[in-house]
Amino acid sequence: MGIVGMPNIGKSSLFNILTSSSVPALNYPFCTIDPSEARVQVPDHRFDWLVKHVNPNSVVPAFLTVMDIAGLVRGAAKGEGLGNAFLANIKATDGIFHLVRAFKDQGIVHVENSVDPVRDVEIIDLELRLKDADQISALLTKTEGKSSKGAAAVDTKLLEHVQHLLATTTRPLTLEPWTADEARALAQLRLLSLKPLVHLVNMSEEDYLGSLNGAPEPEYITKLKERMRGGVEGATDPLVVGYSGTIEGLLADMGGAEEREEVVEDLKQSYGVKVVKSAIDDIVHAGYKAVGLNHYFTYGKVEVRAWTVRQGTKAPQAAAVIHSDFEKNFIAAEVMRFEDLQTLGSEEAVRAAGKYYTRGKDAVIGDGDIVSFKIGKKKA
Repeated sequence: MGIVGMPNIGKSSLFNILTSSSVPALNYPFCTIDPSEARVQVPDHRFDWLVKHVNPNSVVPAFLTVMDIAGLVRGAAKGEGLGNAFLANIKATDGIFHLVRAFKDQGIVHVENSVDPVRDVEIIDLELRLKDADQISALLTKTEGKSSKGAAAVDTKLLEHVQHLLATTTRPLTLEPWTADEARALAQLRLLSLKPLVHLVNMSEEDYLGSLNGAPEPEYITKLKERMRGGVEGATDPLVVGYSGTIEGLLADMGGAEEREEVVEDLKQSYGVKVVKSAIDDIVHAGYKAVGLNHYFTYGKVEVRAWTVRQGTKAPQAAAVIHSDFEKNFIAAEVMRFEDLQTLGSEEAVRAAGKYYTRGKDAVIGDGDIVSFKIGKKKA
């Protein structure tokens, strides 16, 4: 997931908190130039339970890779503010954390000279669409009178349809009713406008704590969700996660649980609220979900490990994540649900209850499944 947005909105600060890094986060545009990349652990109570249950020699949780990409400005698609290089960085990601600023602070410069989250979303969205339009136009030019590898994979009529949509609507391309064949063809182009998207809103302390304690949703978040639904009836609720960079910074600076609890209590007293918590877990889960990932577990005294796969992955391909030969020589997967193990207390009890299943090649491995693969001898 790449963190994308305008300068001076808290991208590098969020990256540092997410990944425990120390990327410069200074009060001037483009203090981040080269993209920074790090892995952040995906919080999972099931993994934590398995670790406590067997006390293994080694633990390997699931991770989400996050990239901090320098700020984009109006005109980025035409090269403003070093925009072309940064748009190329976004192209390399699987999904986007689109971060917008909703907090007001006269001490922190905003490149548009005012705070308006919906406007900022529209500016960045336009730049992504303009870059996609340039790519589509170049592909169509190559197809005129000759074939090309780039255009052969995508039907010219489909390219022209996408070009028309980019030019005439602001509705997210992800809301279009693509057929399965169209979606597969477009995936090869890695269009910025079709990347999975999570909106992150850096709110004031008051707005964020209010949202945790039953206050009405801020108008800017409501408007942002409406915009992302694009007026499409029955559109899936967009992924929007609000947080406060100031509060996250305070909580992240506290090394121990006791110090952290003191900060939480101080915040409760200062703002007159009952609930104070970090939004970091919600942000990581949203990114993991957006790019279509989940994980299964292998566990034992030697190691408890989460293996990341795409949602809907079948057993042989899930086995290949451990070793490529496992897919070729796959025989079966022995699967139990985490909830059954937690409830019954042991693998033996799960087997005795008839809830330990043998699955074949067409079985889909579910999120949180605990799996043991049966693999045949390597074929000559």
